[in-house]
Amino acid sequence: MVIIIINIIIIIAMILAIIGSIKAWINTNTILEDLSEIKKELGIKENKIKHFIHEDDKNEGK
Repeated sequence: MVIIIINIIIIIAMILAIIGSIKAWINTNTILEDLSEIKKELGIKENKIKHFIHEDDKNEGK
């Protein structure tokens, strides 16, 4: 009986963690969009940083 209760608590905690991470991801995207809009209004050039993973994808077939 105790094991079932512990399993239920663990499952609820995992569900809450997943929901929290999805909310954090959405919030991050919203902040990045807002920052991009502010940069446009201030006339600041948008810098696109090349990520090393993208470079690896280009060189993968060589």
